[in-house]
Amino acid sequence: MSLEIIQQMVLDAGMGYLATCDGDQPRVRAMMPVLMDDGRLLMATFPNFKKVGQITKNPKIEICFVDRKLSHCRIEGKAVVSQDEALKEELWNKQMMLRQFFQGVDDPNFVLIVVTPVKINMMNIGEKAYLEVKI
Repeated sequence: MSLEIIQQMVLDAGMGYLATCDGDQPRVRAMMPVLMDDGRLLMATFPNFKKVGQITKNPKIEICFVDRKLSHCRIEGKAVVSQDEALKEELWNKQMMLRQFFQGVDDPNFVLIVVTPVKINMMNIGEKAYLEVKI
């Protein structure tokens, strides 16, 4: 199983479900990340959203994608909140939906969540075990 297959799944799913930790309570929300060629995930958010504080306190996250065929993948990783202009520009150019929420790359309300995967597991419909995807 390759990263290219996961990239296609992320594109097909469109939406991923990001889990963070809020003390001892998990919190899940829908996000629209882009999976880069190096395996990192980029997501846009507002700096005052609770997930930013949760990631700052505990960078361990998991994000799950389910495609139209009901295959799914789970990406475990470490997240950081970033203002990296080059990465913001890259996400801006790949995720057209951002234009509904932000004025541009320089918008002070536009911050990045950058996830470096630690482990990627995938399961196709009908299978009974996860396959680990090498990063």
